[in-house]
Amino acid sequence: MPTSEPTKTGRSARTSGRAAKLGALALTETRLLTRDWTLLVFAFLFPPFTMLVLAGVFGSDPDDGFAMRRPDDYYVAASTGVSVIALALIGLPVALASYRERGVLRRFEAFGISTARVVAAQAAVTWGLILLAVALVLAVAAPTYGIPAFEHPWQVLLGFVAGSGTLVLLGVAIGLAVPTARAAQAIGLMTFFPLYLLGGGGPPRTVMTSTMRSISDALPSVIPAIVDPWIGIAPVGDHLIALAAWAAVALAAILWLTRRPRS
Repeated sequence: MPTSEPTKTGRSARTSGRAAKLGALALTETRLLTRDWTLLVFAFLFPPFTMLVLAGVFGSDPDDGFAMRRPDDYYVAASTGVSVIALALIGLPVALASYRERGVLRRFEAFGISTARVVAAQAAVTWGLILLAVALVLAVAAPTYGIPAFEHPWQVLLGFVAGSGTLVLLGVAIGLAVPTARAAQAIGLMTFFPLYLLGGGGPPRTVMTSTMRSISDALPSVIPAIVDPWIGIAPVGDHLIALAAWAAVALAAILWLTRRPRS
């Protein structure tokens, strides 16, 4: 007993120290991520702007092209997923690739801060910014078109968490794989628009051709995973298999990239 108490105290102190370091690192990452004007536009301005335009164009009368749901409800729900795509696939990869390009990860490791800890901090910051961006979309929607009622709230939460988690993992994998921040930004933009357009951020999936729907079903589409259970088009389970498969691929890539020898 005399030796166990100091051991517990030491472990608690080390845990608190790690948490404090991670918190300080996350605060620094927040400042760095929010300096990128491209990220700010695509994550915080593009989603509410397109929501206002598209919901206004298509109106509030139930439409067959939207599975007899209100178009404005559809675009309010869909726009929350657009922020997820921008932050996870543009902001996060650019930040990580920039660190690799400038040798920042090596300098962190020299001071005892592992790459895994840096990745964890950036992922945590990305999650926080995602929640902030979603709140902004809903804040803009509330006085204009209103926030649609949740048909299946727990399924919406599951779709949001599964879709966001998958895209964050993919963003980390891209950031660790590409050599430069410009390459990460280019790949991020190239993935943003297919996920936005084929995922239902523009035209709804119900009006797409069968080929386009098949492509959409194979993509890690976060928008339908949120929208379908939110306004009652389909259950979230229809999208979880593709999201789980992409998450597994991304996680395997991250493990390999973090363990490979540095050139």
